Amino acid sequence: MQNFINHAKFFLGANSPKGFVSRFDQLYDPEDSWFCYILKGGPGTGKSTLMKKAAKAAEKLGIDLELIYCSSDPNSLDAVIFPTIKVCIVDGTAPHTLDPIYPGVSEKIINLGSAWDNNKLTDVSDDIIKLTNQNSSFHKRSKRYLEACGSIENDTFKIVSSSMDLPKIKAYTKRLSKKLFKKPLGESGKDKIRFISGITPDGIVFFEDTVLNLSSNIFVIDDEYGPVGNEILSNIRIDALDYGLDTISCYCPMNPANKIEAIFIPKLDTSFVTSNTWHPLPLLKDYKKINTKRFLDSDKISSRKQRLSFNRRIERELMNEAIINLNKAKATHDLLEKPYINAMDYKKLNHITNSIISEIFKNK
Repeated sequence: MQNFINHAKFFLGANSPKGFVSRFDQLYDPEDSWFCYILKGGPGTGKSTLMKKAAKAAEKLGIDLELIYCSSDPNSLDAVIFPTIKVCIVDGTAPHTLDPIYPGVSEKIINLGSAWDNNKLTDVSDDIIKLTNQNSSFHKRSKRYLEACGSIENDTFKIVSSSMDLPKIKAYTKRLSKKLFKKPLGESGKDKIRFISGITPDGIVFFEDTVLNLSSNIFVIDDEYGPVGNEILSNIRIDALDYGLDTISCYCPMNPANKIEAIFIPKLDTSFVTSNTWHPLPLLKDYKKINTKRFLDSDKISSRKQRLSFNRRIERELMNEAIINLNKAKATHDLLEKPYINAMDYKKLNHITNSIISEIFKNK
């Protein structure tokens, strides 16, 4: 697959109606000469800072990188990937716990807990337990609101799906695929799964700059309800893979198993991205627009307009409550970091960080 350009940003975990959904299985391929550094340690022990320092080192050396952000704190990193040298570093703690598949061969565990003073943590053990439980409680409450929001969204999806002209969509995407993909390359392409958006304590975050970094030929699918855009993207994905083109499929956090909201085709410098109320994409200027209304029965949609408007209003309220609780969880997590920060030996931590960076980029 074509290398990522500069700072491609994604999520690999999603706060969703099903709770936290992890796609960290997509991080690296241990059977394709990849090597992964798995960081273990408590909150505030420097995992994200270590990865940011490694990313800066790669940038200075001109090595492409992909940044994987945390959906529970979009200012923090969950992983950093260096695709050209097949190396990655990841936070291997809950909720996306990772363990080695081939220990010592394709992975190395880095125990940042070796740099803390256990006695200092024991002295505040009651606070740590209390804050950990509070954090979990806020996440569970957020999940319940997202679950309710997802139920309403599914109702909208079904209403609009019944109004779609599927043959027209299929014919359109086939014409578009033939125009874009030209001749088949032989073998089937490979697909990577990512999240380009996240439901976070800061609201809904969509990495528009990733679209600009990974593609110059951009198609924006204007789709307020979701079903048409998902159908177009699903068809484009199948066609691209059949033509032998590698893809990056980005799923929607509200339906992380079935609903695609963006696709990248790196070899063609092309992307397809969905625009709607949740992420209107104001930064994208030079693009080709696909209006989904032409694939819908306008009379059917009009007859259900009141119900669709009601659903959207309820969805917003439920989403806001979910985000409020994620924000409370983040505030609790920040408090939880403090005792670990106070217990850390930063001289030892810096030594661990520098050793990893030196090991990764030696001879680069």
